[in-house]
Amino acid sequence: MTTHKLRAILLYISGTLFAAHLVGEIGTYAFDADKNWLLPFNMDREFNIPTLFSSTIMLACAYILNEIKKVSEKRSFKDWGLLSKIFIFLAIDEFFQIHEIFIIPDLRPYLSPALGSTWVIPYTALVIYLGWRFSKFLRSLEKYTRQKFLQSAGIFLSGAVGMEIVGSYLVRTGIIRLHSIWYGSITGLEELLELIGLIIFLTALANYLIKKNGTIYLRATITK
Repeated sequence: MTTHKLRAILLYISGTLFAAHLVGEIGTYAFDADKNWLLPFNMDREFNIPTLFSSTIMLACAYILNEIKKVSEKRSFKDWGLLSKIFIFLAIDEFFQIHEIFIIPDLRPYLSPALGSTWVIPYTALVIYLGWRFSKFLRSLEKYTRQKFLQSAGIFLSGAVGMEIVGSYLVRTGIIRLHSIWYGSITGLEELLELIGLIIFLTALANYLIKKNGTIYLRATITK
């Protein structure tokens, strides 16, 4: 399987999950369908098909990052290893929604409506720190790989943080209701952007490792 075909398959699955999510939101709020039947495809919930899919991609990223670490130069060895650990954490966070621990309702009266999901504050601070931490590492990469890494990060963060801020602002200012098709569409788009960013990153990693090592063995051999 080529990395291009892998990317196409993963994007197709992502689009299908997004469509299923929207159907569920429309069914719940427009036709009063039993939401319990639709929860397995709700992209804003944990312990279901979309979170399993997203977590699996993150774990695949962690695996390839660890493989790259094994064949990397000494100066970038620790960077690849740290990135692998970060993606293991992200996979666990995605599946169990750990970041929601940082939602503190008592802080909301003192914050902008856009920061209703207060977890975005510590996580944004962490992103800024990691951006600084990996800046030298990114500059050491070839231009194509660096661009793909930055592109994937931009798309992922526009969903994870950007759409979260948009949704919080619209709900807290009364423009839309929390339990509505509109908010459900925003959360679905948030998760879709995260998936697209992850898929771009995964295929960029796969291509990078192939250049270094020739092949990747997961369940099948992937060649560029």
